[in-house]
Order: sequence, then C-alpha cells, then structure tokens
Amino acid sequence: MKPKAWSHSALSQFNNCPRQYHEVKVLKSVVEPQGEAMVWGNRVHETMEFYLKVDPVVRSEVMIAGGRVDLPPEFEVYRPYLDAILLIPGTMYVEHEMSLDTNLVPCEKFADNVFVRGIVDVLHVDGHIARAMDHKTGKRKQDSKQMKLMALLIFAHFPQVQEIKVGFFWLKTGDKDTEKFTRADIPAIWQEFLPEIAQWKKAFATDTWQPRQSGLCHGWCPVTSCEFWKPKRPLRK
Repeated sequence: MKPKAWSHSALSQFNNCPRQYHEVKVLKSVVEPQGEAMVWGNRVHETMEFYLKVDPVVRSEVMIAGGRVDLPPEFEVYRPYLDAILLIPGTMYVEHEMSLDTNLVPCEKFADNVFVRGIVDVLHVDGHIARAMDHKTGKRKQDSKQMKLMALLIFAHFPQVQEIKVGFFWLKTGDKDTEKFTRADIPAIWQEFLPEIAQWKKAFATDTWQPRQSGLCHGWCPVTSCEFWKPKRPLRK
C-alpha cells in the first residue's frame, strides 16, 4: 500500500497508536469526536486568521476614523498579541500551507507524489530571516519536533531564508516557547525524523498496524473495537 502523506499530527497519532491511526485516518472507519477543546481551538484559529487577514488599507481607514477592527468580546484579551504580530517586519502569511514531494521539493497539497504537509499559523519572511508562530490553545507542552518540521518546510519553500525563529504562544497562560534554526541544521533535523518515517512506511508496506496500549485506551480512544479499549474510569468522589 502506498503511504499517505504525513504531517506532524498524523505522525504523532501513528506513534501513539498505529492501530488508531489506521482506523481513523486510513480506513476512516471511525470518526474522532470533536470535543470542546477542539471546537474552541478551531474557533480561535478561524477568528485570528480573519483578524490578521483584514486588508491593511481597510484596517488603516478604520483606525483613522477612530475605530478598530472587530473582535468577538471573548477575544479582546488577545488583541495586543494579534496587533504585535501585525507589527513584525516582512511579508506576512497567515494559515500558510506547505507541502513537499518525495524528493523534498515543494509541491501542491494533493500532488500524486506528495510526501509531507504542514501549516503555519503566522509566518513572516523578511529577507533571509523568517519568523513563524503557532497559536496554542491547549495545555503547555514543548514539542521541538513540530518546530523542526515547520523549519524544514519553510526552508524548502523560501530558499532565500537562512535563519528561522519558530515560536509557540500559549494563549491560556501567555507563555512562549521559541527555537532558532539555520540552513546548516537541515540534514541533522531530517535524521531525527528518519526512524519514525521508516516505521510509518513499513506499516503501509506490510499493512501491519499494531495497537499500542496506554491510558488513552480507557474511553479516550474512538476505536472501540480494539482489544485494549475500556470504558472511561468513573470519577473519584
């Protein structure tokens, strides 16, 4: 079986449990329910995308008239964060999708030979410097692999960029995690991904999708047919 294109989230799901990934993403026999956190996260990204993409001329006219671009009341707390993003120098790309083919060359999202896909919430390219930012709505956790994949995609799509600063902004707490990468880091970064990609390809080649038991098996996994699935544990009083 030809491997599907992978992304950071897809590879993470595969690493957590190949069986779950196969059922949800390959066979599509199970639909992952959208919890409150996912619904909120989607709304945050849609609202921030709209705010950042407002035409600069329109934004300027609104400000000159003494007004400001609308935000839903619950998003007013994020206005300083969004306005700071607008002041970053360089060309801005919002919810920018990037894909690479099997030769690690930029390609269309649904190209026949697409190998990996990714999306960056906000990207600024200023000459040989790039700054990427992801809005994070969940609990803070450092994920260097996601930052590294983002850097690889940006380097491939913007050959003039020599240095990238990637940041995660945690909206619940206001914390920020950042890492810097240069073109010299590219070979070493790909080496970090190769073992996981090899396991990914092997699963498709052999059509073998072993379940991986974890705490998520207790009612949090949508694959109820799995031998390790159990109902959620009752809350302790």
